[in-house]
Amino acid sequence: MRMLPRLILFTIFQLFYLSAPMAGAAAEPHKFVMGYSTVGAMAAGMWMAKEIGAYEKYGIDAELIYISSGPTVVQALMGGDVVGGLAATNSVIAAVLRGAPMVSVLSTCNRPYHRLWVQPEIKSFDDLKGKVLGVTRFGSVTDNLTRMILKKYGLENAVNVRQMGGTIEVSSAFQNKQIAGAVTSSLRVDEKAQPRLLAKLEDMGFQYSMDVIAHARDDLKKYPQVVEGMVRAYTEGVAAMHFQKERANKAIAKYARLKDQKKIDEIYQDSIVYLEKTPRVEPESLNSILDFMGKKGVPLETFADNSIVDKMVREGFIDKLYRKP
Repeated sequence: MRMLPRLILFTIFQLFYLSAPMAGAAAEPHKFVMGYSTVGAMAAGMWMAKEIGAYEKYGIDAELIYISSGPTVVQALMGGDVVGGLAATNSVIAAVLRGAPMVSVLSTCNRPYHRLWVQPEIKSFDDLKGKVLGVTRFGSVTDNLTRMILKKYGLENAVNVRQMGGTIEVSSAFQNKQIAGAVTSSLRVDEKAQPRLLAKLEDMGFQYSMDVIAHARDDLKKYPQVVEGMVRAYTEGVAAMHFQKERANKAIAKYARLKDQKKIDEIYQDSIVYLEKTPRVEPESLNSILDFMGKKGVPLETFADNSIVDKMVREGFIDKLYRKP
């Protein structure tokens, strides 16, 4: 993971904010670093925004860096190593509940699009007893969803959960048969592994906010035009994927580091199907996370601020993005 020294980043960050233009204004782009915790579809809108120059349109020269899990992105955001971060929603909620001064300004997806992939000999959930499931890190979205599945099927004490580090490491562990399965957005294994799809989480009947883009809460108060530019750029990136497939595939190949066209197409299709056109953080999509954490009833405003997305809706900004030329 590539990080700028904090003193240097702090200086760049301050210069960026002091001279930041209003959203859409013409100005020399200002550099800053933004992290993302997945190499799957949930980050594709961010990648596409970079590919089409949407950040620069709002006076932002965003450097996108991959950080292997949601909890690590949260740590980087809290430590000032990144200015904004795309991380697992449950990781951000957990950090806020512990007192972290951060806020989610958009949600990438409000339903659980991950899948539970297992080794070919696993035919049912009962076959998982005594086995090991891999997750990126404890506290990540893969960990959260894995434990929710185990709870649903009464397997909490019958299946071991092991953290592997990141999505790529989970895939490697599966390939080498070190784990019996994994809940993941993208399982990177060759055809010899023959993974079996045991469950699609969206078929389990609950809403779930997959990932959010979060910023320090003070940033939203002091520099709303900057954060607004970020949200608008991301939203334009998601819309562009619907109309510029070739360019979207190029962005996916670059940032997900893929050459296999089949896997690129899979991420593209998931992006089109699951990424929210209106990336609002919906209360219902947080309820399942809060219920699982034993924090039912905590207000949405504790974790999220939808004011920018709501403003774009009122302006008709999002509708315009999807009008055919």
